[in-house]
Amino acid sequence: MDLTLATVLTAGGAVASAALITGLIEIVKKLLPIVGARSWEPWLAFVFSLVLVVLAFASSAAQTLETGFWAFLAWYGIATISMGIHDQVTSVRSSGG
Repeated sequence: MDLTLATVLTAGGAVASAALITGLIEIVKKLLPIVGARSWEPWLAFVFSLVLVVLAFASSAAQTLETGFWAFLAWYGIATISMGIHDQVTSVRSSGG
């Protein structure tokens, strides 16, 4: 199996990318506490996933309207999963579990 940036545009790649983005957001929060204080995590998930999908789409050989639509769906999935993971972790932390 080849690991390429285009893998991000697959269903499995979206899940892996969401986990990666969630981890990156946690690192950014440790380095810049203002991110957590201002609740910017959803915005970071939005931006990180957008950058990742744009890079994946730009590196793919076939850049058509159809692949652009698939890239949009990948971005939506990655951003939604990333935000969902963050919300779940936040709710567990706030409930003390």
